Amino acid sequence: MLSLRAVALFPTRVRCIALLTLATTTTVAHAQTTPATQTAPVSALQLRGRIRGPNGDPIVSATVTATDPNGRLAMGRTGTDGRFVVEVAGAGHYVLQVRAVGYAPLTQELLARSGAAELSLLLTAQSQLAPVQVIGAPRGPVELHPGADALLGAVSVLGGDQIARENVAFAQELLRKVPGVYRAEFNQGIVSGDIGIRGFNTESEIASTKLLIDGIPANLNSGVSEMNALFPLEISRMDVVRGTHDPRFGLFNLAGNVSVHTTRGSGNSVTSRLQGGSFGAQEAQVLGSVEAGGFTQTIFAGARRSDGYREQSAADKWSASGKWFYTSDSARVSVGLIARAHRLNTDAPGYLTNAQSRSTPRSSPTFSNTDGGSVESDHGSLHLDVKQTATLAWSLKAYTQRFDRVRYVRFTAAGAQQERIEDERQTGAIAAVTWRPSRFAAQQLVVTGGADIQQQRNEQFRFRTAERVRQLTLRDYDFSLDNTGGFLQASAAPTSWLTLTAGLRADRFAGDFVNNLPAPKTVPVLDYGTITQPKLSAGLRLHDRLSAYANYGRGFQIGSGLASYGTTPLRASVNNGGEVGLVSEPLRGWTLRAGYWEQRASDEVRLRFDNSGDSENVGRTKRTGVDVESTLRLPHAVQLWVAATSQRALLVEPGRTNAAIAGNVLNHVPDWTAKYGAEWSPRTGFTVSAWAYAQGRYQLTPQNSQGRWGDMHTVNTDISWRWRAAAVGVGVTNLFDRYMEYVWWDGSQTLHSPASSRALFLTLTLDR
Repeated sequence: MLSLRAVALFPTRVRCIALLTLATTTTVAHAQTTPATQTAPVSALQLRGRIRGPNGDPIVSATVTATDPNGRLAMGRTGTDGRFVVEVAGAGHYVLQVRAVGYAPLTQELLARSGAAELSLLLTAQSQLAPVQVIGAPRGPVELHPGADALLGAVSVLGGDQIARENVAFAQELLRKVPGVYRAEFNQGIVSGDIGIRGFNTESEIASTKLLIDGIPANLNSGVSEMNALFPLEISRMDVVRGTHDPRFGLFNLAGNVSVHTTRGSGNSVTSRLQGGSFGAQEAQVLGSVEAGGFTQTIFAGARRSDGYREQSAADKWSASGKWFYTSDSARVSVGLIARAHRLNTDAPGYLTNAQSRSTPRSSPTFSNTDGGSVESDHGSLHLDVKQTATLAWSLKAYTQRFDRVRYVRFTAAGAQQERIEDERQTGAIAAVTWRPSRFAAQQLVVTGGADIQQQRNEQFRFRTAERVRQLTLRDYDFSLDNTGGFLQASAAPTSWLTLTAGLRADRFAGDFVNNLPAPKTVPVLDYGTITQPKLSAGLRLHDRLSAYANYGRGFQIGSGLASYGTTPLRASVNNGGEVGLVSEPLRGWTLRAGYWEQRASDEVRLRFDNSGDSENVGRTKRTGVDVESTLRLPHAVQLWVAATSQRALLVEPGRTNAAIAGNVLNHVPDWTAKYGAEWSPRTGFTVSAWAYAQGRYQLTPQNSQGRWGDMHTVNTDISWRWRAAAVGVGVTNLFDRYMEYVWWDGSQTLHSPASSRALFLTLTLDR
């Protein structure tokens, strides 16, 4: 156990969390410890079970994997009688995954203990191989309604075991491991970075990716996804949908969506984690759960501080959350409350010239000495899930949340510092219902519908400042935006080899905008009317080991801030996208997916970088790409995975005033991305893993006149070892110390933000 002297080395807030971690762990340990004469050492035990198909016949050669909360794997296979044996490190919570050719994968959580009865598991037939890549062991509550993994398109699931071992300053960095996702590392305080999918850039010019946390929207009005309140230990899984075929969401669901599921504990347990590493990184996290009858309580607290790789890049943040849920004895009704608070304070190192970035990459220009900012966010939501009958279920969510962001920034020595304030209040409600009529059970008919409303009340200010002292008011906006939407979707498998899905979504907007400079002036939201979005998809089973799929969907985009109310009409951008692909299991344990996708936009909306806060229609665009993903599970708990995307984003028709750039590549879109990794567990409780991220270069401007920049290739490794209730991990990021950077063009020169060099992290995890 970590000594109090060691804990004292942590700063105040991290030290408080660390002491709470140790105190809580000790309390639970005392509560659960038997007298000394009855205490027995923890030893390995065996999980035994039998797996059958829909008709009761045993399933042979099914792969069974058990994963503990810290990612340690144990594996077994079923014999001719469908029985399996998996040896795990000891009693505790595990995620059990079962895979067999021709059957839908099964994932469930279980509590392993000595003397437990044999498991009896039933697999359902799969009409086609699902184009879903799973990295790690996903866990979380069973969903009442069809989720991301039911979609026929490019979907990736990042499991909690993979998330927990990552060394990240901000939760959004976890998505670097997900296929088809690329991230700009701005490294500018509260503006740490942003993600791109399907050929959309990361510059916040286009709001293209929907974010949800426990089913609640978490995008700012500008489309920026606010994920930084989360720490890795609290996240149980992340689902990433790429493309336009998902009807559940409207606004921002242009390139795809990201759903983050946080942990809802079961049983009485505490997991605590302390981490220290390069550049003064210090982090403490504790996750505890208590269960009594049908009531569960899950509490999380986390704090992190770091000096940062570059000068003037220190950051200090903390988050705390609570989840209180009650489930009826019949498990038909579940009702609960989620509350979360987050605070972040950072410095910002600013941008370097090309020469400075090569000679002194860790430096910060003197004009950025007072740059930085803060974020305050608070969230509360009510959740109700009801299984009305065996075939009908419905849910209701209501929420209120606040995002308050303050940023001080000065881009160049010639420019002036600005204070930028965004204060957003969001309230909303989301309802969904799913019907699985028993009359059509053989056809797997599922009908799902939903409706949602979000009301935003936003204020934006900008001030010209000198050393954080206000000199002139540049912007004073006060506006509201109300988004009402709904969808209906039906899916069925009319034959054993065909699955069809059809859906339709519609959205409407209301609100008004007040510009208080020089005198208050109010304008209504633009009349977008009802924006309809049809969705279609199909899956075709060609062979037990080969399936094909295709989908089509329409997404949309409106301007953010002033642009939705501007004095000059700005049309909504309509984006039609589609994908075709193949999914195969050529050999046992080897899955492969390949797909071609395309998205065409009319009247694409892009933010104007002229400090006006307005947007503009840039014309017609076309984005195309090819994805290849593969996972190979080998004996002795070895797993290999690789994912690559080649993509191209073109400005097809920019209009008469910009005819010269027709056919140019859109800026800040890398022409390819690749991720690959390997994991090995030679013995129970010991895991070695490595993974890499690489991307090609991108153009800096729509004119394609400033060269191509931004290529990178980084390798990361970690080793973890568990002994009884403790686990130790050693991780290295950017193992080969490759130079990487983010680059942009300010109109006269390139400006650079170097990324971190090699870094080492040590992690201690305690479970009770």
